Amino acid sequence: MFFLHILAFVLPLVFLGYQMVIDFVNLYPFNDIHSRDKRLRKYEVLGNYPPLVVIAACFYSNSVIWHWVGFIMTSIIMVMHLFAWWIPYFTGFPNQVRTDYEKYFSETFKFLPAIKKHIIPDAEHVGVGVLLSATLVVQSIYLFS
Repeated sequence: MFFLHILAFVLPLVFLGYQMVIDFVNLYPFNDIHSRDKRLRKYEVLGNYPPLVVIAACFYSNSVIWHWVGFIMTSIIMVMHLFAWWIPYFTGFPNQVRTDYEKYFSETFKFLPAIKKHIIPDAEHVGVGVLLSATLVVQSIYLFS
């Protein structure tokens, strides 16, 4: 149980480190940091980083209530990720996602098969999904066991 508690605390910080690398280190074609303007990157930083720090802080705490707050926040981030990448990949909707995708991610590396003319999550965002899933699984096992 102690190991799961440590993992529930550490994984959001690993995810934060991954986010920082993909936001600021040019690893083209894995990511394309030059396609995003400074204003957009500022909003990405303000929107993505603080919640991960708060989630880690929630699991640093010994309070079950704060653990649940962290779990709920992670779940919300996962739902947002699903709506941003996986639902458009499988369904093709909404159309606004395609516009943003073509502007910012059309040149990045993808390894998933195409489904009709839907957007394909790039390797960068598949990595986000893997880290989010791992974090959510660890938090779930920790809270429900």
